[in-house]
Amino acid sequence: MIEMSKPSLLEKIQNGYRLFKELFAELDVQQMDQPCAIGKWSVKDTLAHIVVHERWMIQWITIRLEGGHPSLQPYAMPDEDLDQLNEQIYQENLSVSLDEVMRDLEITHARALKVVETSAEEDILDSNRFQLQGGEPLWYAIAANTFEHYEEHARDIRAWQAAVRGTTGSQRTA
Repeated sequence: MIEMSKPSLLEKIQNGYRLFKELFAELDVQQMDQPCAIGKWSVKDTLAHIVVHERWMIQWITIRLEGGHPSLQPYAMPDEDLDQLNEQIYQENLSVSLDEVMRDLEITHARALKVVETSAEEDILDSNRFQLQGGEPLWYAIAANTFEHYEEHARDIRAWQAAVRGTTGSQRTA
């Protein structure tokens, strides 16, 4: 199992988010809304997807830390169910404006940081406290829905940018 500390986790989240934002800060409104930039999703759709998953993570963690058992546990979800859920997220956010998505992204990211900052380190790091699928500690779910998720979709955005430019593009990671 990979070792992690709360300060290191916070740093990875903050750095990942900063690099991710730098990547799409280069894009204009038309590029952000362009359909089929990433599969059938636009960059805006991708950001909305990240917002929803990060919100679920916050909700899930909050319920777990309060001693509850959330009904939605996407971390144990089969891929085909996750694909259906992602399609639902896409459809529900098609009409949401870019400005609203960007505002929600900032708010949700700040809330995610606050959840990590205010959680006890043992709650986040101890694999026996809140076991995820495979006995993983809570920080695995946090990573999967923050800096790892940013990097996953940063690769998609970079590939799209490279295709638009007709090059292989930068290999900088978020």
